[in-house]
This record gives sequence, structure tokens and C-alpha cells, in this order.
Amino acid sequence: MNKKIKKMVLMQLIYSIFKSFVLIFVNIYLWKAGKSIKAVAIFNIFNYIAAFIAFYIGNRIALKSTRLNYLLSSTFFILLFALTAILGDEISKYSVLIGIFGGFGDGLFFFNMNAFQASELGRDEIDRFMSAVGIVGKLSSIITPVISGIVIEKFGFIYAVYMLILLLVLQMANALTLPNNKIEYLAKINIKKILGQKDYKKVLATHLIHTPFGQFIIMANSVFLYSFAKSESLMGYLNSAFAISSMLLFYIYMRAQKKYPRKKLMLAGSMALALSVSLLFKPSFFSFILFSLTISVGDAFFNKPLTGIQVYTAKKYGESHEELLGNLVFRVSLLTISRTIFYLLIFFFYIDNGSTIFRVLIIYNIISPVLSYILCRKEM
Repeated sequence: MNKKIKKMVLMQLIYSIFKSFVLIFVNIYLWKAGKSIKAVAIFNIFNYIAAFIAFYIGNRIALKSTRLNYLLSSTFFILLFALTAILGDEISKYSVLIGIFGGFGDGLFFFNMNAFQASELGRDEIDRFMSAVGIVGKLSSIITPVISGIVIEKFGFIYAVYMLILLLVLQMANALTLPNNKIEYLAKINIKKILGQKDYKKVLATHLIHTPFGQFIIMANSVFLYSFAKSESLMGYLNSAFAISSMLLFYIYMRAQKKYPRKKLMLAGSMALALSVSLLFKPSFFSFILFSLTISVGDAFFNKPLTGIQVYTAKKYGESHEELLGNLVFRVSLLTISRTIFYLLIFFFYIDNGSTIFRVLIIYNIISPVLSYILCRKEM
């Protein structure tokens, strides 16, 4: 990897450190404070809607400076955790607001990251980049969840907030060292042309079909598992163990790429995801642990390569830079729709692991990786 790619991987590493806190910390805190999954669902719905809006705003800001997107992204996350610290147990009443703050932080950051991936990396480079991002993301999850769990359990959530704000200040300082690039064009979404490309539509369909799987994993590793564990420090240790297994498998995938076709590796990954979810038909503390450990195979061998395919096809089917950015914006709109539907289902129908919707999601998520593999097979 060249120097610029390494810098982007480092940027992703710092982002992943505090983002792993966000996914575990905010979801569990909202669940505890609100005594209900509804606050968690509302936070995530508004987070993803705001992220889509911020993704487009990020394009406009990048016409002046991509560095500003990174700085503003960190600022919004600081506001999120500062608000959490101020409101304390009342935070569940403000889940819409902190969802918006988190969404703007996400959207601005990922506009820069997606634009870099699509415009400056080739097909194989994207695959390696996504594996490297997966490794550093899991690396950040080895120690940080343990530390956050111990800090929360021993000293309270307020001290975890202080840790998060410190990490975000570090992210802002790191952003100042990056080149102050500009984006030359504003996104141009040509829906008629997009819908007229048969092979591209198949890849776009995977955004709608498979995205709920990722949200299910997030919920399973935070709220669902926490409902059995009842301990922040234990959750920290467990998530660190999950991260170690994931890092090993990302490394194995990178080595396997040199010997085996991507298509065969992704087939194995999609089957691993389907089998992992089937473990949850009888939900328990141990079934969630086994699920979280085995899901690492599918994450490394299917989820990350699929994301690489989705980003690369945005470039492949965009004849100009404006169309490339438009395809990326359209991609994020599909992700937002799928994520919002998932959390609306959780909001209206989920009560506990005995809820009908939980079993429906299990069955759906057994099918989705296999169907997504079939749809994107030609682009592998």
C-alpha cells in the first residue's frame, strides 16, 4: 500500500476506535436509561437518515475542503457524547437529537472515505483496502470495549464520555495532517440511467437485501447480548474476543486471495453467515457468544468484499466523476432505506428475544447473504 492509502487506513483506525464505543456505549446506555428497545431504534433511525443527508452535504463541503469534513465529523461526535454526559439518565428522551449528531458525524466522514475508495483505488486495491480497514477496525475493538466496560462499571458512564471526547480530539488533530484536497464536482444522480443498467441493479439490490444483516449483528453484539450478560465489563471482554477472531480471519482472507478466486471465498463467507444466524433459533447467552464468534468468518469472507464490490461498481457504472459521486449518493440512500426499515420493525414489533419479529429476522438473515451472493456473482 502506498503512503496515502496507509494514511487513510490510519484515519479509519482512529475513527473505528471511537465508533466501536458508539455502537456499544450508546445502544446499551439508551437501553438501560429507557428500559426499552424503542430509544435504541429511534437513535439508529435518525442516525442513518442524518448520515444520508450529511453524505450529500459532505460533497458540497468537499468542493472547498475535504479536511473540513473530517473536522466537522469529529465535532458532531463530541457534541453527541457531551450531550450524553450532560443529560445522563434523561438521554433516552433525546435519542432523536443524538441520533442526528451521530448521523452527521458518520455521513461527513464516509463521504471522504467512499470518494477516496471509488476514485483512487482499483478493484483489487479496494479489496485489500477493505480487508485492512476490517483489521484495524477489529484491532480498535480488542482493548477499547474492555476499557470502556471497566470504566463504566467502576466509575460510571460519565467517565467513558470523557474518554470518547479525548479520542475525538485526537481524530481532529490527525485530520489536520492530511492533505487539504478538494472535490471538483457535485454529485449528479441519473436515476433513469442507473435503473437501465441490468447488472448494476443487481448489485444495488444487495444494499437493500443484505444491509439488515449488518444491523442485526450490531444489535446482537450490543443490546441482545447485553440482555443476557447484564455486565458492561463482561461485554467488553466478549467484544474483544470477537475482535481477535475477526482480525485473524481478515488476515486469512487476505492470504487466501492469492490462491483462490474471490467468487469461491465469498461463497464460503455467505454460507458461514447463514449458518451463524441459524444458531439463534434458541437464543441464550451461549448461543449469542457462538454466533458472534462464528460470524467473523462471514464478515471477513463476504461482508467486507461485498462492500468493496458495491463501491467499485459505483465507479464502474459512472462515466464521469459527477456520475460516480451520484452513484455513491444513491448507494447511501439505499443503505438508509434498508437500515430505517430494520429499526422501524424493531421499534414496532420487538419486545424481547421471544418476539415473532426476532424469529422472522433470523429466517430473513439466513437467506439474505446467499441471495446477495447470487446477485453480485458476476461482479466478483
